[in-house]
Amino acid sequence: MNDFEKMLEENKETTSYSKNQKIKGKVVKITDDKVFVDIGQKVEAVLQRNEAEDVKEGDEIEAVFTGKRDKDGYFILSRKGIISKEKLEKIKKAYENKEKVKATVLSKQDKGYTVLVEGFKGFMPMSESATKKDETLPEGFTFDAYIVKFEERGRFPNIVVSRKQVVEEEKEAEKEKILSLMKEGQKVKAKVVKVQENGAVFTIENVVYGFMPKSELSWDKSKKVEDVLKVGDEVEVVIKEIKDKKPILSLKLLEENPWDKLNLNVGDILEVKVVDINKGGIVVSLGSLEGFIPNSEISHFNYLTAKKKIKVGDIVKAKVFEIDKEKGKIKLSIKQTQENPIEKFLKENPIGSVVEAKVKDVKQKVAFVDLGDIEGLVKIQDATDSSSVKSMSSIFKEGKTYKFKVLGVEKDKVILGTKQLLEDAFKDFTSKYKVGDVVKVKVKKLIEKGAFVDMAEGIEGFIPVSEISKERINIPSDKLSLNQEVEAKIIKIDPENKKVTLSIKQIILDEERRQQEEERKRKEEEKRKAEEEAKKKLLEKLSKKEEKKEPQGEGLGTLGEILRKKLMEKEGK
Repeated sequence: MNDFEKMLEENKETTSYSKNQKIKGKVVKITDDKVFVDIGQKVEAVLQRNEAEDVKEGDEIEAVFTGKRDKDGYFILSRKGIISKEKLEKIKKAYENKEKVKATVLSKQDKGYTVLVEGFKGFMPMSESATKKDETLPEGFTFDAYIVKFEERGRFPNIVVSRKQVVEEEKEAEKEKILSLMKEGQKVKAKVVKVQENGAVFTIENVVYGFMPKSELSWDKSKKVEDVLKVGDEVEVVIKEIKDKKPILSLKLLEENPWDKLNLNVGDILEVKVVDINKGGIVVSLGSLEGFIPNSEISHFNYLTAKKKIKVGDIVKAKVFEIDKEKGKIKLSIKQTQENPIEKFLKENPIGSVVEAKVKDVKQKVAFVDLGDIEGLVKIQDATDSSSVKSMSSIFKEGKTYKFKVLGVEKDKVILGTKQLLEDAFKDFTSKYKVGDVVKVKVKKLIEKGAFVDMAEGIEGFIPVSEISKERINIPSDKLSLNQEVEAKIIKIDPENKKVTLSIKQIILDEERRQQEEERKRKEEEKRKAEEEAKKKLLEKLSKKEEKKEPQGEGLGTLGEILRKKLMEKEGK
């Protein structure tokens, strides 16, 4: 028996491992293609070098006893299954701990890439590849990735990876580095990637995105972004500030500051050109600077109406009332160059005067009156004293002109009244007329209960239906018609409620009483005259009789004389 056969026999006798048994051993020697492992019992085994690339002499490793021998007679060990399990465990750990792994592109598919991760096939969706539209990752391309999905399924686990997250982290790290080097006021080169109405987006070093607001384009605010910048332009800009890790860029800071040579003072009155009209007011040109006229400074009152009359390009007169160089603002006022229209109105129409104007809007409790540049306001309590009037629509009609008394001012409105005119007119009326006077009136309105009439001095009167005719009528229109002029007698004056009650019937009754009285007097007169005539005739008759008779005695009169004397005494009375 030679030495080799003897060694085999010894190994056979001392080896008690079974096939596919997992055993532990110590690395004793490493060659280019093999790793020698002491597995005990005076037995050495070999392992292919590619199955233990990361081991060194002295390491203890675990392997599977195959039960086979190589050409030199060494038992063969295998770590393929163990490596596969270790790698799978490594992948699982990386997934759970959100650690990066190495991945290699195997092939491109319709919706992504097939990749190799630790010897296992996986998939990377196109959306997670961090590639541009026309970019393709080549086969064999190795990259860092995160495992975004992992499912154990025997020998073929489901693995989905993302390169996008790693690329974004790398960009963020590079961005942080670049941002750390940036300072306010620093000049940098930047590339225009987007132009929009309110500004432009730039990239610095193709990593950091910055924004230039339109306000930082130029001191001349009339310039438009699209006229100054084009996509792809590389320009020098100034970092104005860094806000939320985003540089705010400026071209304006590279120009001469017009505020340094501003020749303008508060109180100056200028003729300026309107360049923009916005929600808050009007923007005007002041050369290379702009001024602003707030809504509240466009007009003393009703700025909306005044604003609608102004157009871009118009020249307006305005007064400078604020200059703030720190904030870069100049405020002007149109109304401060004009007389207050309410003050002007009151000069022409002082409180207590009467004006004629058109009602333009009627609400429940108020009415608005057109006074030209300003507005008048009539409250229901200044329109009537009547508690029965609940709405102004029963007093005023939109578009109709009325007389009003100027009562005062409330904020931006002139307070007007109509009941005050009625009070004045009623006082004047009662100074001229009293109960019992007969006046001419004109029928203006007929209702079931009577007729409203216009009287002298602008006073309205009322004739109840019972006072229209001596005969009983059902409704006023049985006897009266609109605009008919009639005579009526004042039968009641109510100063507190400014009401006058009249009667046509009383005139008729008065006339009848007058005629009856005249008739009575005529009859009494006729009766008196008849009695006088009878007395006269009686006296004459008695006188004639006495003349024929002789005297009866001294001191005694005849019966005729006594009777004549009595009659004469009675007549004398």
